[in-house]
Amino acid sequence: MCANAATPHGYAVTPDYLRRYSYTQTYNLTGWPAAVVRCGATAGGLPIGVQVVARPWREDVALAVAASLETALGGFVPPTL
Repeated sequence: MCANAATPHGYAVTPDYLRRYSYTQTYNLTGWPAAVVRCGATAGGLPIGVQVVARPWREDVALAVAASLETALGGFVPPTL
């Protein structure tokens, strides 16, 4: 999960780019349950996701909220090729 929309293929990874992930690292390191669900797309069709985080040992809450968002906002949409 990143603080921006998805990046196009071939985008260079720089230290500035890696800082966009800093807020998600806390949950990865502490083991809090989290889920990411697609909730929209940029004008260029790149996915925009929302990260849902629940209290420790409440995976059921994170998954329920993610499922609700996915249902309400359309969920995964395959890209056009």
